[in-house]
Amino acid sequence: MQHLTPTEASLYITLLEQLESESEFLLFEPGERQMSENQAKAMIESFREQGNSTIIGVMRNGELVGHITCLGGQARRNCHAVKLVIGVKKEYRGEGIASSLFDCAIKWAEEKELKRLELMVMTHNEQAIGLYEKYDFQIEGVKKNSLKVSGDWVDEYIMARILP
Repeated sequence: MQHLTPTEASLYITLLEQLESESEFLLFEPGERQMSENQAKAMIESFREQGNSTIIGVMRNGELVGHITCLGGQARRNCHAVKLVIGVKKEYRGEGIASSLFDCAIKWAEEKELKRLELMVMTHNEQAIGLYEKYDFQIEGVKKNSLKVSGDWVDEYIMARILP
């Protein structure tokens, strides 16, 4: 488990591309994300400077196999809130990597004295919802017809956890 640095930008892009090709539960479709290595490096560097954003990754045999991206609010009124995006390569699912990523992200957020962790999840992604509920995320609302996936309209839950 490590906070990514700009030197891992290409590994991060490779991971995102693979995740998007393996799952219909993510926002971007395969090949839709257009992020260069320089853009990823700049993003990671800006996260490190902001203090309320980070990318935590899990490496196996020199390969990035999972991440949790924590994107903090940019205004004074929401800089205490962090949006989370998580993904683990299909072949590594079921090994507790997602739980380890959540443990690390929550610890990081508490150390930074952040107050709110939030995420979006498709309402039919029961496995992910179970994981989020395990970490005390609560459903705060539903975004109706939020996404169009494979020609079908999909609702999303807005989920959040308030930190002490």
